Amino acid sequence: MERSTTIKSQSKPGCLVLFGLFWIAFSVVFVILGLRDEDTPFIIFGAVFILIGVGILLFGGLSYYTRFRIGKPEITISEQMLRIGDSFTVNFFHSFKSGVQVDNIRLELVFRETATYQQGTDTRTVTHNHIIAEFEESGGHFQAGHLIQRNYELQIPPDGMHTLKVRRNKLEWFVRFSMKVPRLPDFLEEFELEVVPVLAN
Repeated sequence: MERSTTIKSQSKPGCLVLFGLFWIAFSVVFVILGLRDEDTPFIIFGAVFILIGVGILLFGGLSYYTRFRIGKPEITISEQMLRIGDSFTVNFFHSFKSGVQVDNIRLELVFRETATYQQGTDTRTVTHNHIIAEFEESGGHFQAGHLIQRNYELQIPPDGMHTLKVRRNKLEWFVRFSMKVPRLPDFLEEFELEVVPVLAN
């Protein structure tokens, strides 16, 4: 019997806000040290870092505002534990909190490869997102209380890889849902799937 499971979103705009605040505080220390020692490069670097931190903080705040305008969609998936080749259903249901213009609505099945390399004393992480399936539809102006509901049929490819998380490499599967809002960061939520190393019957 098919069972509907609500999966925890991986998208956390609050982390950007906290990181921006930390970055600004760290940069202010550079400026204070530069002023104390009358070190112009320290002051310049600190000021530039403060501007970068303000940008991160602003982006995080605008992302929060986007989520406030959109609200919290209810996204469920028929199965969270999947086998290679399994098909599954994603259900999307949402009632808008306030009037908002949405350019488009997109749902993607994403296979993500992450590799961490050690180069001398430096560590470099490279991430590649492969879009396995994609559904996109036009949006419009939605009034407060407007209801939309969509059902999507997806499949883990029969020749796909299973989920893998080891020290320096990760192979992960996500359902990524987004709404493009004019002049604001996209509304974005990711839901991780667990694909086990077993072929579907």
